Amino acid sequence: MKSQSQAGAAVKTVFWGVISLILYLLVFLNQEMVTGYFTRGGFYAVPVIVTALVFSFIHGAFANYFIDAIGFKPVGKGGH
Repeated sequence: MKSQSQAGAAVKTVFWGVISLILYLLVFLNQEMVTGYFTRGGFYAVPVIVTALVFSFIHGAFANYFIDAIGFKPVGKGGH
């Protein structure tokens, strides 16, 4: 039986997974526009950095809740 925290983590995993999927779809379905803007240089480097930070945050949140949902826990100081 799942604990309450694992069930909550599963819901959050699905939420952040869907958000991550939507972001990837937006980038890949609009890759010509994204490439056009991101290869201009100069001020257009800012959107590249912001996009990388957004993807990092969203994917990191998804990965964190996924690890919680499957029940991975760090080993304590005493070892196994």
